[in-house]
Amino acid sequence: MHEKHIEGIIARYVKDGDVVSIGTGDLGEKFIKKLALALEQEHVPINSIEFVPTSMRSAMVASSLGLPIADINDKEIDVAIEFVDQIDNNYNFIKRNSHSFVRDKMICQSAGTLIVVADESALVEKLRGTIPFEIATFGWKRTLNQLDVWGKARRREMNGIPFKTETGNYVIDVDVDGIFSYDDLEFETKNIPGVLETGLFLGYADKVVLRGAKLRLLSRTEFKQ
Repeated sequence: MHEKHIEGIIARYVKDGDVVSIGTGDLGEKFIKKLALALEQEHVPINSIEFVPTSMRSAMVASSLGLPIADINDKEIDVAIEFVDQIDNNYNFIKRNSHSFVRDKMICQSAGTLIVVADESALVEKLRGTIPFEIATFGWKRTLNQLDVWGKARRREMNGIPFKTETGNYVIDVDVDGIFSYDDLEFETKNIPGVLETGLFLGYADKVVLRGAKLRLLSRTEFKQ
């Protein structure tokens, strides 16, 4: 994403005094750096914000740039920016890469405005493909077998080592051919005792930024183009 596009999103949606959260990743770090820069530029009408980190890495980057850190225990989030892998026309989305889906879901629920960023090819009529599940390490094979009913399930590994979220849990990736009912999938899988959270986000997004040759902006309340 071009730097001027990042600046434009921040200028459009982040207001003076907001509590802000930004998803983790390379693009997220670019947003954090531009957010810090906006506080230093006199022509940008942002004098103060507070930042809620989504990971230890984003906390380190924000702290190194002098952004004031806020705790979600004490503050609700005004604006959150998240990076997603797939989104449908009703703004339901799948996020696959996360340091903690439990943490991400809490931030999305808190956010007054949730802006999701995705490649334009990620906009689909029906969500499909791999859906991640954050699960307890205790009895994880049992949980995996129960999730296997929904599609081929496997524990996520990195370099042959089980991947653990920052909240200390495993991630199970499930290849789902087609989701007939998002609500049923979310409800029934979270009724499995070992499942703590899913990478399926229903009804959280307010605005969508699609990345292509140019940015395409979608909003529940402003406009569609």
